[in-house]
Amino acid sequence: MDDFVKEKLAEWGLSSLKDIFEQNDLSDAESTVMVTWLKGNRQPATQVRDFMLKTAPRRLKLLQECQELGEVLMEYPRLLDTPGMVEQDFEVMYPSKATKLYEMWGSKGRRVLQWAETQGSSWKKYITIPDELTEDQADLAVFHILPYLLPPGFHQSAQGKRTKFSKVEAARAFIDIQPVGTNIPQYLRLLEMDLEANQEKAIRKQPYVLALGDMLSPTQVFLMAERLAIEHDSTIAAIDACFKAFYVLNIEYPLACKNVWRFLQHACYGVEGGEREINPTVRSLITAMKKE
Repeated sequence: MDDFVKEKLAEWGLSSLKDIFEQNDLSDAESTVMVTWLKGNRQPATQVRDFMLKTAPRRLKLLQECQELGEVLMEYPRLLDTPGMVEQDFEVMYPSKATKLYEMWGSKGRRVLQWAETQGSSWKKYITIPDELTEDQADLAVFHILPYLLPPGFHQSAQGKRTKFSKVEAARAFIDIQPVGTNIPQYLRLLEMDLEANQEKAIRKQPYVLALGDMLSPTQVFLMAERLAIEHDSTIAAIDACFKAFYVLNIEYPLACKNVWRFLQHACYGVEGGEREINPTVRSLITAMKKE
């Protein structure tokens, strides 16, 4: 690995990738063979995963250099259409952070509910949480409450006018809840139309989570990224994949719900960055969640 790559990894805060680069220091010919094979194959899954792991350093380098995202995804289509590949690339970037959401949620996540009760009742006019919840439902409820507890972001028009997103808009930008049986291809077409018509203030900027059915017991959950719907086994799995997609694809948090993601970044994953931008309310909730 040359000195330029080492310097860039340090600049991007990804020094942990150095060992991965050295372990998977492919020749151009080897890389070309793997990339070409991946473009034309989705099976066997073990080989897809192996080739994606070996080509991860080069792919992440392209993305961190702000290479055109669409071009990178054309070169590596399996990154989004194969479950687990975003998570694998994130683990390459942050080996010690891969399971942090699962480690931190549960009992610590439910401290958000306790903290919410100290913040007045204004958030309750937006969302109703049943008194009797199973542990799994309580874990899900916390995610859905976050956009109503934390301040939404601001949108700035081309003329420079700043407008605050509503809490409902922030919630939809984080997790969009739709009825059971929603036609996904039609949903994607409508999403495309919405993004084209409202480029300045599109609420559902990708990536985000789509859940079908009741918010505490959805029948299907998807990560929405680059106009694809990638199904996941649970809401927490989709949220985990969504968070990791921001880093793997080198995408900024959506303005509407950036404080929700910033909270998860610092309270759960422990990923550095943006400390000066942490909202006071977000900081207070981070402190409450981490309290022993």
